[in-house]
Amino acid sequence: MDGSLAEHEGLPSERTIAEQHSVSRMTAHKALEAIEAEGLAYSEDRRGRFVSPPRINYNVNSMASFVTDAKRQGVEIEVELIADKKAIADAKLATSLFIAEGSPLFERTRLFSSSGHTIFFETEFIAPELCPELRKPGIRSGSEKLLGERYGTLGHTADIVVRMAPIQPSDAAFLGVTAWQVGIEQEQIVRKKDGTAFCFVRQVWRGELVQFSAQAIENR
Repeated sequence: MDGSLAEHEGLPSERTIAEQHSVSRMTAHKALEAIEAEGLAYSEDRRGRFVSPPRINYNVNSMASFVTDAKRQGVEIEVELIADKKAIADAKLATSLFIAEGSPLFERTRLFSSSGHTIFFETEFIAPELCPELRKPGIRSGSEKLLGERYGTLGHTADIVVRMAPIQPSDAAFLGVTAWQVGIEQEQIVRKKDGTAFCFVRQVWRGELVQFSAQAIENR
């Protein structure tokens, strides 16, 4: 990309590129795929490819939120709460949080965007039995503030796994992208100060809009 196209501007079609550069449609297709693989472009379902903005750096070592990290880089993030409901723990959640399968959970999903373009969504599962304050009558509506005050916005520590994964159709609908394209999936088991796990977080990211950084610490 030579900088002549603005962020989120549409890229020429395969046919246009093939005609302009006297190459085959297959060659044009592979060139566009290579650009997308490098994170310089992204696809939106049935709309084509577009120029990616510069990636936002997210330091996963920091317990500061992604919103705070992005703001330090001059990027404003919009956060939309798209689901807030009760759930029950399946086998994976029960194992992650050391609770019984079928235990009640609070499930909350948020969508994170910048300038109207989605970056990722996250779903957090909070075990109220591990956060006694959340079980008090009338506290549900203020649970987010309470969690921030008592446990820190993201807790004190977290076990984090990051992996490349195809974006499932249901997740693609949230993100506005083509299903099965490669994205980034992150899972966190969030712990209180005493080390007790109380929240499981699943995030699905559009890979072209973010890069993760971390600091290695050697324990002797």
